[in-house]
Amino acid sequence: MGAKYDVGHYNAQLKVYLDSEHKFSATDFLANMEAKDIQPNRVTYQHLVMAYCQQGDIEGARKVLEFMKTKDFPITEAVFNALITGHGRAGDMENAKGILDVMRNTGVEPSLDTYTALLCAFAEHGDIEAIEEFISELEKTETSLMDSDYLQLVYSLATHGHSQYIPKFLEKIRHDQGYVQDAIATTSQLIIAECDDAAFEVLLTLPPVGNAGEEGSTGDPNNGYFFIRNMVYHQRPIDTLAKFCDQLQERGIHTVPLQFALKCALEDNNAEYAYSIVKVLKEKNLPVRAHYFWPLLASCQLDSDLEGVTAILRTMQELEVSADADTYSKYLVPLISESTDLLTKFQELGLTVGPEEILALVRWEIQNNRLDVASALLKEHGGENILFEAYKMSLVEAFINKQQDPEAFAELLDIVYKSQQLGRSEENDPVGYFLYNLLEEMQGGMARRREGTFLELLASLKNKGVQIPVNIVKGMDKLIKRNNYSPDVFDAAVGLADAPLRDRWQPDEGMPQPDEGGEVQLDMMEPESINQIESQLRVARTKGLTRRAIHLLRMLVKANCLQDNVERALELKKEVESLGELLYAINYPSLIEALCKEGKVQEAWEANQELNRNYPSFVMDGWKYCCLVQLLAEKGRLQDALNTIDEMKSKGVQSDFRLQNNFFQVLHSLAEKGDLESTRALFDKAMELGLVRPTNNLASHLVTPFLLKDDLEGAWSAIKDCEEKYRIMPRLHDLLCAYIEKGDTDSLQTAMDYISNSKGEMNMLYDLVFAFLSKGKHKEARKIIETPGMRALDSRLNWFANLCIQNNMEEALEQLVIQTKKLFSSDRDTMYTYLLQYYDQQQNGEKAAHVWTMMQEEDFLPQDTTLRYIASIIQRSGQPLPADFPDWIAVQQDSSTSSSDGSSESDDDDEKKQAVYWKLRVRARPRQAQTPVQTQGVQQRTQEVQTASETPQDPALIAAIKKACIDQDTEAVNAAVAQAEAQGVPLSFSILSKCIMTNLSKGNLEEAENIKKRMLEKDPGITLTSGNIRNKFVITYALKGRSQDALKMMEEMVSDGLAPNKIAAKTLMYSMASKGDVEGVQQVAQHLERLNTLRDSVPEYLVDSHLFNAYLKSDQVEAACDLLESRMSESESRMRVVIALGDLIQDQKGDALDKVSATVEKIARFFNRYEPVVDLFLAYVDRNKVEEARHQLQRFPAIEEQMDMLVGHAVFCSQRKDADTINRLIDILPSPNHRQPMFFFLLRCHYEKDDVDACWATYQRMQSEGVELDELSQKRLATILKKHGREAPFEEPPESFNFYKKKLDQTRLEALS
Repeated sequence: MGAKYDVGHYNAQLKVYLDSEHKFSATDFLANMEAKDIQPNRVTYQHLVMAYCQQGDIEGARKVLEFMKTKDFPITEAVFNALITGHGRAGDMENAKGILDVMRNTGVEPSLDTYTALLCAFAEHGDIEAIEEFISELEKTETSLMDSDYLQLVYSLATHGHSQYIPKFLEKIRHDQGYVQDAIATTSQLIIAECDDAAFEVLLTLPPVGNAGEEGSTGDPNNGYFFIRNMVYHQRPIDTLAKFCDQLQERGIHTVPLQFALKCALEDNNAEYAYSIVKVLKEKNLPVRAHYFWPLLASCQLDSDLEGVTAILRTMQELEVSADADTYSKYLVPLISESTDLLTKFQELGLTVGPEEILALVRWEIQNNRLDVASALLKEHGGENILFEAYKMSLVEAFINKQQDPEAFAELLDIVYKSQQLGRSEENDPVGYFLYNLLEEMQGGMARRREGTFLELLASLKNKGVQIPVNIVKGMDKLIKRNNYSPDVFDAAVGLADAPLRDRWQPDEGMPQPDEGGEVQLDMMEPESINQIESQLRVARTKGLTRRAIHLLRMLVKANCLQDNVERALELKKEVESLGELLYAINYPSLIEALCKEGKVQEAWEANQELNRNYPSFVMDGWKYCCLVQLLAEKGRLQDALNTIDEMKSKGVQSDFRLQNNFFQVLHSLAEKGDLESTRALFDKAMELGLVRPTNNLASHLVTPFLLKDDLEGAWSAIKDCEEKYRIMPRLHDLLCAYIEKGDTDSLQTAMDYISNSKGEMNMLYDLVFAFLSKGKHKEARKIIETPGMRALDSRLNWFANLCIQNNMEEALEQLVIQTKKLFSSDRDTMYTYLLQYYDQQQNGEKAAHVWTMMQEEDFLPQDTTLRYIASIIQRSGQPLPADFPDWIAVQQDSSTSSSDGSSESDDDDEKKQAVYWKLRVRARPRQAQTPVQTQGVQQRTQEVQTASETPQDPALIAAIKKACIDQDTEAVNAAVAQAEAQGVPLSFSILSKCIMTNLSKGNLEEAENIKKRMLEKDPGITLTSGNIRNKFVITYALKGRSQDALKMMEEMVSDGLAPNKIAAKTLMYSMASKGDVEGVQQVAQHLERLNTLRDSVPEYLVDSHLFNAYLKSDQVEAACDLLESRMSESESRMRVVIALGDLIQDQKGDALDKVSATVEKIARFFNRYEPVVDLFLAYVDRNKVEEARHQLQRFPAIEEQMDMLVGHAVFCSQRKDADTINRLIDILPSPNHRQPMFFFLLRCHYEKDDVDACWATYQRMQSEGVELDELSQKRLATILKKHGREAPFEEPPESFNFYKKKLDQTRLEALS
């Protein structure tokens, strides 16, 4: 091949010989080097010495040493260690021990490696007394052997026939860091040396990480995989393998060792060994599945080896392993497809023909447009024996994608109908569901193209007397209308119904009833909705249905409000009141908002008063209140606006980001009109009540009125006031720009001095730089940037860059990028990206090309993504890439552009995106009124706490307690508290609270309760006002199994107006659900609803999931199934039940699992909701029920398409460091595209566990499957390899982990947008 070898290659070959103890001739090796004109070096001779010593040839080693002396080559410790081994193997132990003195005399101090070499020499002779004596001498000198040294000693004992002494030294193992990897390597070496018993003993020393089947175990139930794999790879005797597999299973180390051994043999393409394992499995009555043989079959199929495939299938039959239809379809039928009579070919090959074989042939014939042959096969061999579901989708695909004769389809379906007529039911009607699925798949243009053929199919079926359940016809009707089929299709479907169709599905007609909150699910923004309601109102009045008419009037009020028909809404309101009735509570928010839009302040105020009188517990959302507040303030009714804010607080309007944004709009409207008084009053009131948080954006409205009046002194006073009160400085940049524009240097200097004192000198300098750049003072900005000690602050630079982009400040942004070029720690890639974003926004490809020139002048190499971004901007502007632009980026960009041009996104894709969005939304429950919180009581208790804190305290003791709390040292904390109590030193409420939190954090519930008890005894009036402490109590009670105490604490919190946090609520519900406490879960949900925190603390779907689990744990399976079905039948509802189903599988409740599985299947088929099916699949994977998971995937291929759920589960597993589950998921998923993202999380999992071997194995598997590492995964792999002294096969990405995480997140967001 033309490769040139050097001395390094020969040294590497020598090292391999040494490691494998391969015998070779040193003289021949040197002669070979000499013939190639390659001179040996020092390392070569050292290796040769070691080689002679391995063989016990001291004379040969001495000759090499003498030659090394003539060359003045140093004699290293490794050479001395080899001489010890050589003397030992030559039987000269005295000289072996004497080497230690020789080393010391030559100035080389013996190390642990030296001592280990001597011990191994003793071990090879079985001199156990000498070993123990030498170890004792080492311990006297405080020298301790490491675990790896003991493992070398064990290897020497085992390989020289002294295994009886091994347990004595394995007891000395301390499990140092890295022991697992050393033990695995030793085990493998022992198996290679055929010391199987010793290898197994070493395996048993590995630290347990969770026994198989152990309740609550979080570890891997399939440890020891490397032991089994090595035993199989080296083809150890089957009896020996079976013996060790039995022991692994009995000890709980591996749940299915024999099955795993079979998998290894099949993957190694070792057929004979695999068959031997199958026989053992059969003898033990363990299941053997057909897909176990797929690796062997795949290997033969790649070579088109029909004889090999047939031999394997015949062997399977001899072993009584039934090949399924998938096996025949994948591996046999394609090889015999040229035969005119496949069935005869099967028989000629000596294969028994049964239902699975017929199913495989039926599938093949359908896929190849031979429906007549498929029908003949079904008719001849009994269609009732062939599961229709197994070939239904092949039939659907054939109808859609291939030109087929409808009569042939009808003939085949008629056979199915007649063969399965006795087992037909509404839930199991093969023909009916086939037609429904066919309509589902035919959408858009396909529906129109296939409509005529579909009509012919329905007519042929009717002529043959085929009938389908009427409910399926109703479902078909829904699809017919959705896809705009002609009425003929519906009429033809009705002709097949087995009962009269009494009513049709109506998507746009009829009047839905309001839900429990009074809400009507109707699109009120469309005029047709009002027309529909008014039409039904006329009908109701004609029929004298007064209650119905009033209900419709109320609905019309809301509908007109949403269309801003305020006058009409008020008329209808009066009509309702004239009948002695009231509006629904939900009518008022819409009415108030509409009145506010029209500026009808008095009417809006009165509507709010009416709402409070008629429905005192009803709470409007924050936006409606803000509309009213804004209108009142604008109309000069400031006090009424302030009273409305008080009402918001008293009614418990949720303080969240939505309210923050809504209040921003209110203040913005007032500030822009220069209404400083109203702006200040409303801001202060909202801040006083805690409804909003102080932010620069919100507080900017306190400065805006001054800037609008050009009152810079007033603006500066307002900014200083905000800084002193809230530690924020709103609109500071605008004020500094105004000073610079006016040339007011004195005011600018005063501001800079103040900013320097409050925010620090560095931030002050940045504020000044940004102001100068904004006003075109580039020289002044440069002088500041060149200030010694100035460094890059990414957050500040990013803020100003975004400001430039938003306000089209091109020159300022360009100068920012240029002037920060030499700024210490400046992220140049990020700065250039901001400039590119601006040019992209302006569609300026010429400027984007100039950025590439700037980068070259700066000698800066950007990231690949940045280069692609430049190319994208230039090409989208219709310009060619610069001549010196990287070719490989240009090629990639061209290919991606052409692919995107060829596949434009259709309206259907938009609809799918919308569907995904609405599917993931969590439908919030109707808001309920909050019981007004007794603020005065809270204030009173706060005053009591403050009074207690003023008691004189012992500074030294308190400092000790605080330090112990920071260190989380519970023993020190509790000792200090006891000391304080013994000495009569009073401790404040805050100190005791910290002591409680420290104990709870460590799970010391009893100590925390004791401190709490002493607090209450000392001051009975005191209470725990801190939500953090109470939440921590709730969590700890729940984790300790004291659910009722946790519930009591939560009830106290709710009574005091404190909302339990998400973790506390979830932990308590999980604890109750795992005990089957249905009522407890419901009580927790009710408590959360009282404070309107259910939606924000724990989403409704999580409550339902816990409730589902509780039903299952309490054996209320029917209730669990009803809950699941009712929730999943709602289009926007969702539930995750994977954990509950996993517990059900683990508890081996077969009857319950069957019922739940039936419900899950029904949900998938009737409602087209696959979440529960996927959850059941993942539960099987979690619990290592691989066969059941595969079966689930075969029944529902759509599982593989639910990538969001599958990837989400992989993320969850990687967070738990559950690599085995991710491995199983990868093995089960058939599609490489679907397996690809799983590898990244598998690698992350191994990285978090610091398992370098597993990381490397994962990388190699990714390489073999063509999966490319992203930059974050490259960073992880390179880091762990470097940590363990290995070299990465690629250049380590230079940036930080956070950089690549953010970059990956941004890429994913862009992919979703």
